[in-house]
Amino acid sequence: MITNYLRFPDQATWESAAATAGFRVNSPTPSAADPEVMEDRWTWLYYTHDWAIDDVGIIYNNDAVFDPDGTVVTPATPMAGWHVNYIGPLPEGWSEFLVAPAAPYRVFA
Repeated sequence: MITNYLRFPDQATWESAAATAGFRVNSPTPSAADPEVMEDRWTWLYYTHDWAIDDVGIIYNNDAVFDPDGTVVTPATPMAGWHVNYIGPLPEGWSEFLVAPAAPYRVFA
């Protein structure tokens, strides 16, 4: 299967797209305060036999500056967007977030 590398503008956009594609489900659970009351418990479906999601998140550039003792002088800067690796049929609307990194930060094993 082919890995699709995606960069969403931010985490909220990614979570909305994933929920719309059906990768977020509600598993109601009894409340700790009152077992008769069911509470929403949302969970992410990260993989099945048909697809897999690697929610990478923020990726940082390799530009941190350290002093000779290893103390951070200048922290690494974040790359733009929220990064996700995905294997499987691409959900509708996700093609606009596809990117083609020359050297992917993280890959499926």
